[in-house]
Amino acid sequence: MAKATPLQCPFCDTYLRSPIDINFKDMEFTGGICTCRSVYLLDRSARNMGETYMDALTFLCRGDYDAAMTLDPEKYETVELNYNYQSNTIGSRKTGEKSCKLIFARLKDRAPDE
Repeated sequence: MAKATPLQCPFCDTYLRSPIDINFKDMEFTGGICTCRSVYLLDRSARNMGETYMDALTFLCRGDYDAAMTLDPEKYETVELNYNYQSNTIGSRKTGEKSCKLIFARLKDRAPDE
């Protein structure tokens, strides 16, 4: 089993703060934004991954649900990680410990100044 490590962006290795509650347009979720422009969203139960993925893609599309639904899978990348909310770490979890998941997503071809 891999050792738990501090929360880092899987795309650029930047250390990240714990996810926070975000209200954006008509969306409400827990997550954050990295300096590399990736977004990360928390699924506390690890049982609602479909909605979490859609929220991440919609957030990438600046709240445009229709754009998120038609986004070509080759234009974005995602990473799913086990997450410990209490210690803000990713990686291993102890037996019986509540499992959370983080979804990281970013657009592949976004210009740096967009």
